[in-house]
Amino acid sequence: MSIVPVHDPVLIFAIVMTTVLIAPLLAEKFKLPGIIGLIFFGVVLGPHVFNILENDRTIDLLGTIGLLYIMFQAGLEINLDEIKKNKHLSINFGLMTFFIPLILGTLAGFYILGMSLPASILLASMFSSHTLLTFPIVSRMGLAKKKSVTATIGGTIITDTLAFLVLAAVAAFHTGEVSTLFWIKLISFSIIYAGVIIIFLPKVTTWFFRRFFTESGVEDYVFVITALFISAYFSHLIGLEPIIGAFLAGLTLNPLIPEKGLLMNRIQFVGNSLFIPFFLISVGMLIDPVVLFTNKSAILVSVVMIVIALISKDWAARLFSYLAKFSKNERGLIYGMSVNQAAATLAAVLVGYKIGIFTEAILSGTIMMIVATSLVGAIKTQKYARKIVLSKENETKDIPSKMSLNRILIPLLKEKDVAPLMDFSFLLHSKGSHEPLYPLHVSLEGNNMEQKIVEGESILAKANIRTNAIQKSSIPLNKIDSNISASILKTINEQRINKVILGWSENGPFMSSYYETTTEQLTKYCLEMILIANLIKPINITQRILLIIPPYLYRQAGFTDTINSLKVLKNAISAEFYIISEEETFSEIKHHFKKQKGEVDFKAIESWKGIVTSIKSIIEPTDMIIQVLARKGSLAWRMSFDQLANQLYKNFPENNLVAVYPYLYTGDHIDFSESTKETQTIIKEKFINDLIPASNIYFDIHENNPELVFKTLFLDSKTNAGEQILKQMVGVLYDFPLELTKEIVLIHTRTNLVQEYQIYLVVNQNGFHIPKIDNLHKIMIILLSPEDKSTQSHLNILSQISRTVTQDKFISSILTAKGFAEFSKMCMME
Repeated sequence: MSIVPVHDPVLIFAIVMTTVLIAPLLAEKFKLPGIIGLIFFGVVLGPHVFNILENDRTIDLLGTIGLLYIMFQAGLEINLDEIKKNKHLSINFGLMTFFIPLILGTLAGFYILGMSLPASILLASMFSSHTLLTFPIVSRMGLAKKKSVTATIGGTIITDTLAFLVLAAVAAFHTGEVSTLFWIKLISFSIIYAGVIIIFLPKVTTWFFRRFFTESGVEDYVFVITALFISAYFSHLIGLEPIIGAFLAGLTLNPLIPEKGLLMNRIQFVGNSLFIPFFLISVGMLIDPVVLFTNKSAILVSVVMIVIALISKDWAARLFSYLAKFSKNERGLIYGMSVNQAAATLAAVLVGYKIGIFTEAILSGTIMMIVATSLVGAIKTQKYARKIVLSKENETKDIPSKMSLNRILIPLLKEKDVAPLMDFSFLLHSKGSHEPLYPLHVSLEGNNMEQKIVEGESILAKANIRTNAIQKSSIPLNKIDSNISASILKTINEQRINKVILGWSENGPFMSSYYETTTEQLTKYCLEMILIANLIKPINITQRILLIIPPYLYRQAGFTDTINSLKVLKNAISAEFYIISEEETFSEIKHHFKKQKGEVDFKAIESWKGIVTSIKSIIEPTDMIIQVLARKGSLAWRMSFDQLANQLYKNFPENNLVAVYPYLYTGDHIDFSESTKETQTIIKEKFINDLIPASNIYFDIHENNPELVFKTLFLDSKTNAGEQILKQMVGVLYDFPLELTKEIVLIHTRTNLVQEYQIYLVVNQNGFHIPKIDNLHKIMIILLSPEDKSTQSHLNILSQISRTVTQDKFISSILTAKGFAEFSKMCMME
């Protein structure tokens, strides 16, 4: 008895779920979208290859559900606000990226492939639609709100909607008895159907959510799925394809289902883990690879579809960019985002195949087109997004202000924190804002809980009295938790907080007044503006705000909102800004600080090592120092800037001091996680292969005295003027060693004794004894920069070193490896 195809329902489900788990992971290894992996496994498991799964009614049912689900989810995830913001650009691009591929595709289908006119039009509509597969790349780069990007997103909605209308018309034309009466009935029924869905579905949904709300939210999910399938069925009844009804239901319910809400999370979870994978596997089961690679017609179809898809989207991007006066880089970014074919294309080809318009060759060619366009789209998007970020084109990428919400959270530990922190919050609270303030006290779980709660109530009562005294409102929050930072983060999410004010540590280290890890955890997981204040004088006496801004920070999407918040503070106390930064940074940010007469006061920083001395030369007793800090992993982050906060605290004990972490919007943050492996690999390869040769890496050196290490490097090498370099490096070693991590210390200087950048990496498993640093660091990095290179160039190298060597994978590899070959191999492994 044959064991294949499998008929046991338990085993079928086990095979499918194993495929759902493995296929996307394997696809990611080859830098392909996960949908390609699922389709490939569908081919392998299907009747045309190993015949493990049979394309029976069960697979067909679940595949159909997945098809409707993917269209419903597409409608839900569309950001309708993007069309409203740039509606003219969105409409123009949507029409261009629809009609250019439609015309070229129709001509190619009719004259090259010999298809009928309706089939050629439906084929062409597949080229017109596209899926924003590479949008996560754009988002990570901080370009999600750039005008060219929002125009592309809005255009996607338009072109996909038009493509679905073409699908509906062609499908109806193919299956119906075409006559004048047929078209009248189809159009009139479609209008009535759309009107009923758009008008009544939101009202019914709103009523249900209010009437039957439960904490579990199960009923909400069941209602939404019920609405999906009812809408799809009635779409079928009037002569349209069910996917049109599913897509319309998603668009209609879009405003009622928040993007980051629990209900949306459940919809995406069930769809992405169950129904949509079933659909993709079912598509793969329809493909016969023998036909794909042996049938000349299938090969011709694949080539034609790939060429037309790539060329037509390129022409549309070029024409639109020319008319909209976008740059070459923006044009490339638009093309990279809009060339990808995936979900909408699969939906259209499957419908066309099932109703007999498309052959198996078209189905196979579509899969090849999806693979090709996905690869091209990923490469182009990565290339041009990076170029935009590194160019001045990104200076206007700031997203619309979040300050309209203006909800401020003030965690309070002791009664003495109440007056200074609450008063500071009043000044940051916009004058006309009706939002309350949120004083918070968190008691750690443990003994004497009742006493802790009473103490918290007393602190919050004083905060409330102080708030009422200036006719503002507050919502006191008394929490019990096992973790302070976790409780603060929960409160931020629950109350939709957009500013957090913390007190400075009493012990001096730059941490919040709760526990040493609180600030670190908050800056890592909180995306809102965080202010850490050491207020030892009345704020209203402040005459100048010395605002320290590091390089690159102005490139972050949240920079403008952060500066606007600080302007609220400045205006409230009638102070003036005094900017402390590099000249290049100041030239990029000075438009934020325009004065009625003349420019804002500015002090140029030539070396950040001597910034404390520079401030001492200009500071007054009534000055407030505000240092803007970058979060770890962002383009502007350097550990020395974090250390600077402690230096300011120690050197200016009589001045009010505030450390500010700006708003962190999507893309500012460089996260070396699974989603950014490609970026991680590029940075590591660039660092290892281009910046540091194998001969400059010393594994497991036994000397722990850095001075003796320097002698080995510079006196025994071919470097000219080794004695002078040695003397200079020893001076830097004693004055300005930089801790990058607990394992890594960086010694760097600019010198006229070298012509090119020189980087050395030395490892001692027992640790190096670095002057002025208590910790023993096992990895020492030495950087010599040519003095004739710009300061900015030197900072770029430092930033690249920091981003690379602070990765856990890099650290573990360099400490474990016995030689360069092993290190390089370990470091590059995913």
